[in-house]
Amino acid sequence: MDDFVVPDEEGDEENESQRGEQLATSQLKSNSLYSFSDHYTHFKRVVKAFLINALDESFLGTLYDGTRQKSYAQDMLTSLHYLDNRFVQPRLEGLFSRSRWKEQYKERVGSYSDVSIYRKSAKDCFCQACGLHRHCAYLVSLSGKEYNPRTMKADDFMPYDKQEFFIGRICANRTRVYHNLKHFKFKLYQECCSMVNMEEVENEQVKETVERIFNQLKENGWIKEKYGLLQKYLSDADYFQEEKFAL
Repeated sequence: MDDFVVPDEEGDEENESQRGEQLATSQLKSNSLYSFSDHYTHFKRVVKAFLINALDESFLGTLYDGTRQKSYAQDMLTSLHYLDNRFVQPRLEGLFSRSRWKEQYKERVGSYSDVSIYRKSAKDCFCQACGLHRHCAYLVSLSGKEYNPRTMKADDFMPYDKQEFFIGRICANRTRVYHNLKHFKFKLYQECCSMVNMEEVENEQVKETVERIFNQLKENGWIKEKYGLLQKYLSDADYFQEEKFAL
């Protein structure tokens, strides 16, 4: 008999409208660009995600591939996207687009997790960052392992490789600002791993260990200190973009 029942079109429209609203709400919550959490809340979630991954190296990978669907995991994923897409990436793109850097130099700075910048005897030559003739006086030394920017897993291929570039003052300053921001997340993760490695965790569940260490870091001000460092790096990038240097 159901085949002969005329459907209630008004009811269907109402249900369809409700489903549409539910879908829109779901997408809104899952989209980091429209998150209602404040910046510091996002940052704390990132720290907690890194602490979990320090104990279980599969965590971040399964977070990004969609395996973990619980609300706490989805909140962490939202915050990781927020850090990348709202905080870091727009500044990196701005720093590069307002420069004369070669694409190859940008890739090198982005690939090596450690940087040292030394003042050297100045000479007029072609800057190895931008390719322009400059009064160069800085040696940039890039080293450190490459890593997956999502899982934070380091690549052991050629771990002691190093590259050096002789560049001008403005490119040296831009390199420092760009590198600090580009690799902030990896440096933060490394410090989280160090915190976990200093703890006795033999008889604890991962959740208990993470909560205990996280609360310690929150109480002693470490999380706020790192958040303040991120804010400094973001401000450095914003200020650098606004400066107008003579060519």
